[in-house]
Formats: sequence, structure tokens, C-alpha cells
Amino acid sequence: MYRPLVALVVIVPALADDAPKAPLPAEAVWVMRYDAKLDGEVTGKPADAVRWRFAVRNDRVAGNLADHKPGDPADHRIAGEVALGSPPIVMLRQDGPRGLVCYYTGKRVDEGRVVGTWFDNRGKSGDFELVIEKK
Repeated sequence: MYRPLVALVVIVPALADDAPKAPLPAEAVWVMRYDAKLDGEVTGKPADAVRWRFAVRNDRVAGNLADHKPGDPADHRIAGEVALGSPPIVMLRQDGPRGLVCYYTGKRVDEGRVVGTWFDNRGKSGDFELVIEKK
């Protein structure tokens, strides 16, 4: 004799707290400190910091200098991507006036903090740190 087997399946929607966090905020001003020595430490002075305005969509980064207006000939553009993982890796390319190209590769070490190294097409290199500007 056969008896029917009944299975009850309950599907519970994921709660908002279970959703993966974005590796970088969608919109933020980041303060970049940098130096010209590849030694794993950023020794640049706070006065040498540069402010970037970043927009992040689908792990793609786009931005410009936060203190310049769009179209300003002295402005620099920055673009790149975030490679998801533990920790997330951030890769950026900066294009500036007079042909300047600079590459940044770093990892997110804390919420709102990225550290890594940079190289430019003029033979310079060093370490950098990006931190979200506090309001």
C-alpha cells in the first residue's frame, strides 16, 4: 500500500540586515593622503590631502576633484572598479591635465578607508590612503 508523502516548504524572504553591504558608499567625498615612497606607510602631510567626489554604481567608480566644477580645465577625472571579496579591492585610474595618468590599487581595510599604492606615467610612485570625509 502506498501512502502519499506531503512535504511542507517554507520560503522566508531575506531581511534587509541579511543583504550584502556595498563595499563603498554610492556617493561620498573621499580625502586622499599620499606620499612618494613605496614603503607601506603614508607619510604625506594632511595639508597635502586631495578631496575626491566619488559615485559608485554596480561596483564601478567615477569621480572628479571635489573642489573643482565640472569642465574646469584644472580638474582631474577618476574612474575604476571595486572587485568584491574579503577584502574588496579598489582599482582607479586618474586622468589629469597635460597627459597625467595615475593608477591606484588598494584594499578596503575598514568601513570608509582604503589603503594601497599608486604609480604614474611620469615615473613616480608611492602609498596612498582614502578616507571618507566626515561632515
